[in-house]
Amino acid sequence: MGFLYTPLPFWVAVGGWIAAALLLALALWKNPFKRLQDATLQHVWLAIIVAVSVLWASNAWLDDGTVMHLLGATLVVTLFDWALALVAMAAVTGLAAVVFDAPWQGIALTFLIYGALPVGISALLQRACVAWLPRNLFMFIFGQGFVSPAIAVALTAAAALGTHVAIAGGSITVIPAGYAFSVFLLATGEAWFTGMSTALIAVYRPAWVTTYDVRRYRLGGPRI
Repeated sequence: MGFLYTPLPFWVAVGGWIAAALLLALALWKNPFKRLQDATLQHVWLAIIVAVSVLWASNAWLDDGTVMHLLGATLVVTLFDWALALVAMAAVTGLAAVVFDAPWQGIALTFLIYGALPVGISALLQRACVAWLPRNLFMFIFGQGFVSPAIAVALTAAAALGTHVAIAGGSITVIPAGYAFSVFLLATGEAWFTGMSTALIAVYRPAWVTTYDVRRYRLGGPRI
């Protein structure tokens, strides 16, 4: 699961915890929980944390080093924006660490690479979709549901691999055979999972999409 079992230098482990703490402090400073004033949205947020935790538990190890699994970060960003998504991904990482009985050293780095990084990428792509894509339901689902998660997963996988190479002292022997093809399959799966979830939620439960006014993308009637 990420870097939970990867032997890390002490300074990397401590630096990861410091960076993770600063990111979470920034997210909490934005007062993200104001989006959860409605009880239904509270249940949705907690439910998606559990669902993403299950996705993380269904992973595949490549050469006992790099791990591959669906991230779910883009969907959380689409529903709740980046700050609340960061908190959610931190909770997912914590649950994974407890379930897998992981040592403390790799928890923060796992959150940074597999949680915070895809959240940041997805948030930037979300802003790009708002600025450049037409304001209609199809483009909303296509841009944020299918394209954004595929890009987020690909960049996250590249960052994870680069981190493994750096930890190994620059040795490329840690790169698993067929890694690029595995990333392609993972990005495709993430795109379909997030895209279909986004489509269903946007059509049948538009009030769960808290990042935009529903009237902007014609996702349905007024919020309740």
